[in-house]
Amino acid sequence: MFGFNCSRMHSVLCLFLIFIAGAASGQSDSVVTAKREKIYQVTLKYELPASVLALGTSYFGFAALDRTSAYNASDVAHLNPGNVNGFDRPVIFSNPAYFTKAQEYSDLFLNISILSPLLLAADKQIRKDWLDLITMYLVSHTVDNAIYFAAAFPVRRTRPYVYNTDIPLEQKVGIAKSNSFFSGHVSFAATSTFFFAKVFTDYHQIKGLKRAAIYTAAAIPPSLVGYYRMRAGKHFRTDVLLGLVIGAGSGIFVPEFHRRLKKNNRVSVSPFYGTENSGLTVSLKL
Repeated sequence: MFGFNCSRMHSVLCLFLIFIAGAASGQSDSVVTAKREKIYQVTLKYELPASVLALGTSYFGFAALDRTSAYNASDVAHLNPGNVNGFDRPVIFSNPAYFTKAQEYSDLFLNISILSPLLLAADKQIRKDWLDLITMYLVSHTVDNAIYFAAAFPVRRTRPYVYNTDIPLEQKVGIAKSNSFFSGHVSFAATSTFFFAKVFTDYHQIKGLKRAAIYTAAAIPPSLVGYYRMRAGKHFRTDVLLGLVIGAGSGIFVPEFHRRLKKNNRVSVSPFYGTENSGLTVSLKL
């Protein structure tokens, strides 16, 4: 993230654009939906409002993380590039002259990734379940955000450009300087593209090499996001790789979980609320 996570929050807004677009594209097929067997079992009354609320409140999470990861001049003075592992260290010496352009390219591929599931609306078979799919898509990003915050808050890792001696001190101090671990932009992008790949291959029962090819293609946009995030001095290689794995896992796991719920009617999901905590319960009927 950078500054105040503006591009990340802009991406959250893209999710809601997908919701609106999906609603428009799915209206003509809504009558047919009830007559056919669905692939996924989605509990709309719980999952949809919960995911919308979670993504909306993530704004405050990003703001808090930025404040938590602030640096002052003393923090910067104690940094030593030699303490960075050899695999990641070369990113420190990226050319600052390319930072702005690299950031623009990164944001471009991020938004392309997030909007990619809109392509599912072109498939008549898939768009009949538009509300279920949009709900799962939002849940996938909710899961990705939860993992990101769980890792980013306790782990302080300096962003590569803060080590760079060609960067003036005033750009190295302030908020969002030690939240390099891991790349939320890459995980956000990967969640989107791998969700698309998972849903598309599930509906069309694509297996084997064709399925592998689609998943390989799904890795390209988030990989480009990661490449340009590194060129912009925002993340190390390991930050990007972990972001790709976490995002891909979120995009695949959530649809797969709902697919298994559909196959096994003995499994049910319901929310629970308490004075100290709340969440979802998964129960198995024997």
